[in-house]
Amino acid sequence: MKTARWLVIVGCLLSFGTAMLHGAGFRAVSAEIAGTNARPVLVAAYKVLWLAFSVEFIVLSAIAAAALGSSRAKQLILLCSLIPIFNAGLMLFFLGPFLGVYCVAATAVFFLTGGLLLPDAAQPASMP
Repeated sequence: MKTARWLVIVGCLLSFGTAMLHGAGFRAVSAEIAGTNARPVLVAAYKVLWLAFSVEFIVLSAIAAAALGSSRAKQLILLCSLIPIFNAGLMLFFLGPFLGVYCVAATAVFFLTGGLLLPDAAQPASMP
């Protein structure tokens, strides 16, 4: 179980670090997209989506870390692993392979592996 917890913690740190690196590029990307002749609503939507992805991974790391203290940690961590699995798949399909895909995929692997190694939830005692 100790290994499982460490895998999830590494996944949380990787998720948080990915969010910070992604968020750090916001100003540069915002300036770049604003310099195009795209409609203002498209520019605004792009900015929102850029920030939402960063916030998503910050919240994901917090949820996964908090889940480790739960009796249902396994189910919660496995549920958390679905987000980076789907994100990595979408990123790979639409953007191709790049560092961001690898970071998100690694987060998924750490969450999935750690979650699978965690013990199952304790069953409540049945009443006589």
